[in-house]
Amino acid sequence: MSCLLYCIFRTDEAQRPERTVGIAGQPIRVVAQNGLSVALSELASSMPTPAIEDTLAYAKVVEAFHHQRTVIPLRYGCYVADSSEAADLLETHHREYEKLLAELEGADEMGIRVLLPEAETEADDHPRPGLPKSLTLPCDSGAAYLAARRQHYLDLDRAASDQRLLVNELCESLSGLFLQCKVEWHDSARNRFLSLHFLVPRALLRAFRDASCRFPSRRPVKLLLSGPWPPFNFVDSRQEQEACLTSQNCGDVHVS
Repeated sequence: MSCLLYCIFRTDEAQRPERTVGIAGQPIRVVAQNGLSVALSELASSMPTPAIEDTLAYAKVVEAFHHQRTVIPLRYGCYVADSSEAADLLETHHREYEKLLAELEGADEMGIRVLLPEAETEADDHPRPGLPKSLTLPCDSGAAYLAARRQHYLDLDRAASDQRLLVNELCESLSGLFLQCKVEWHDSARNRFLSLHFLVPRALLRAFRDASCRFPSRRPVKLLLSGPWPPFNFVDSRQEQEACLTSQNCGDVHVS
């Protein structure tokens, strides 16, 4: 028997949501220690690779608690042996969790996926100059080969620079409407999207959506907005790993 952890929150806030059940239909329990609480459910055995229905059930529990309070959402796969170890976790890392809860106070996560135009993704019908996928070289073409390689990486650097400029423009247009921003950068110029995650005060969600729709980009990009979600991307992975007292049982399934 082990316990699956869902989220951490302050004990003095609202009680757990009614009729909330975890994966496999197990009831949700709340363990409290030193002003903090953790929501968990019991499992007969750990399941590092969950089925889709289990992932969705896990997400619903985290979202239900997040709807009523500020939480530290954990990713699926954080286990402890029993409720006493869950209490020890809260006691040992009390300061870190309190600090993180203060940073996440009253905020939701909003996601923006930026679809890049074909011109920035090396469309097949208009390829950028660079190294072909296959190239037959005569014995004296070493200089040409190196020049092609150099041009290839210059194109990648230019694409990365364009992406960073676009992200800066987007963040400037949303200035004052978010607390933190995290960007998923992509190494290849052939990737057609960027993923940005914003920590947004709940009072500013409507203004954030409106400003995103009015983004005055000079490039023909398309923004796909999602959320609000529990702030999964603003919880440090180290803190999640510390929540897994049974080591090697912490999965990496993003349920938001």
